[in-house]
Amino acid sequence: MADEQSAAGRVSDAMSSRGLAGKRDYVRSLEQRRDDEALRLLVGCLSDESGYLRELAESALLRIGERSGPALLPLLEQGLWFSRTSAARVLGQMGWGPAAAPLLKLTDDSVETVVREAYVALSAFGQHGGSARIAWELHRLAPELRHERLARLLLTDRNLAERLQRLLRAEDLMSQADPDSLRDDSPRVRASEEGVVWEKLQTPLPVQPGPPATPGSTPSTAHGMDSAAR
Repeated sequence: MADEQSAAGRVSDAMSSRGLAGKRDYVRSLEQRRDDEALRLLVGCLSDESGYLRELAESALLRIGERSGPALLPLLEQGLWFSRTSAARVLGQMGWGPAAAPLLKLTDDSVETVVREAYVALSAFGQHGGSARIAWELHRLAPELRHERLARLLLTDRNLAERLQRLLRAEDLMSQADPDSLRDDSPRVRASEEGVVWEKLQTPLPVQPGPPATPGSTPSTAHGMDSAAR
């Protein structure tokens, strides 16, 4: 937390006399440096009140790629709600394997806006080759929690939720000791789905164990907070 506050303070000092062009130049200079200190400052930008600066930093961190992953993970468990959503967006679009479990944990955040962004991030994670890793992490949750996450994912990304159900049935994948090898384009994962006709889901999964949900029904969701002002 101290590191985050320090980085945010330095960002604030740097931005105090700059307009939009100055913010672009600042983020661009950090991205070009790419040293550890520049990376910390870029992550610190995600705690700034300026939505514009956060968007610039998110794009820069994505271009830097997986090297920024370890610096982003702590932000999922601390800081302001919009810091957590920014970090989730970057990690989801990055599809960096170790982020799957923290993103799943973020779906239990106390702020509904963060919860929604966590599910959107998981959807992006799956689209960037991480479906098997999400399934592996889901497999390690208690059954009721697994059902709850899958039910909400059905509302966010039905294709991903249905694929996760298929992958969860692949015992050889779910028993892997090293989940880092479970990329969707890996031979092991592709072989698990080739030539297999999976039964189509007829109804959404119940949020908790019990009778099947009525066809067409969906779990309710609470309204979240509005996006932060730029």
